[in-house]
Amino acid sequence: MNKIIKRSSVSKKPYIKHNHTVYFGFKIGNLPNRFQNLSSQVNITSWFNHRGFTFIDREYFKNQVTNEYTIE
Repeated sequence: MNKIIKRSSVSKKPYIKHNHTVYFGFKIGNLPNRFQNLSSQVNITSWFNHRGFTFIDREYFKNQVTNEYTIE
């Protein structure tokens, strides 16, 4: 994968667009809590590593009530 890592204008969070899907990047020490929390209602089960970041699909951060994206 040879994708360009961009940064969000609001949160400055790194992201990649691939096949019409947005993936947010996290450093190992800053992974979301539900990445490893087995008791969470929505566990993150798919991700990929690229250039020192762990990228997670944006849909894992969608609020079920408001349909807004919130990054932990």
